Amino acid sequence: MAPWFERQPLPFPLPAGQRAPAAPSRPPGAIVADATIAERDALNVVREWGQSIEFGDQYLRGHSSRVAEHAAELATALGMDSQTRMTIVAGAYLHGVGRMRVPPAVQNKPATLTPQERVTVQQIPVWGTEILSKVRMPWDVTPIVRWHNERADGTGYPDALRGDEIPLEAQIVGIANVFDALTSPRPHRPALKPAQAVRTLARSENSWSAELFHTYLHQLQTRYPGSLRLA
Repeated sequence: MAPWFERQPLPFPLPAGQRAPAAPSRPPGAIVADATIAERDALNVVREWGQSIEFGDQYLRGHSSRVAEHAAELATALGMDSQTRMTIVAGAYLHGVGRMRVPPAVQNKPATLTPQERVTVQQIPVWGTEILSKVRMPWDVTPIVRWHNERADGTGYPDALRGDEIPLEAQIVGIANVFDALTSPRPHRPALKPAQAVRTLARSENSWSAELFHTYLHQLQTRYPGSLRLA
């Protein structure tokens, strides 16, 4: 039998009138422009790998590509060099690779997770790190995969890191991941409109590095004018 992520979409209907946002069809252009041929090939492989993980889940399909697009723009705005930007994009594509070990019934549960199910979901970054330890790539994406769910105030997982203990690359993918999750439907809730998601994200300032947080909010305000008035 094929692995669950290669089967047809699961029988959990999207809320009426809702669909996941469209996903970019290729790696961010500014990133690819700086890459060697070998790096482009590797980036396409990790993009396809990330998308294959999401294929059988109508709620997640395209998620990693949208996160990669936002993360690339944020890394560029923060002045990161081309190799770091490529690492961030590759990490964004693969940040959820550990989902392969989560039962579909847990991932698509249309209700609040039990404490044990929450523990299972919080193992995704750990499992992702274990999976990638067996893979050789041009970039070290392990810190991104393991720590993109950490928060500067210490409330994240799996290691409850705080502040500068969390690599900036992981924070970039983490904040883009949160925004895409808010604007995408889930089994237990509808998607937020972008303006609503921006306002929700604005209340989580203590979760991120200050420069990253304000830079991303300004980018979102540019994408979605009127969503938030920034000083």
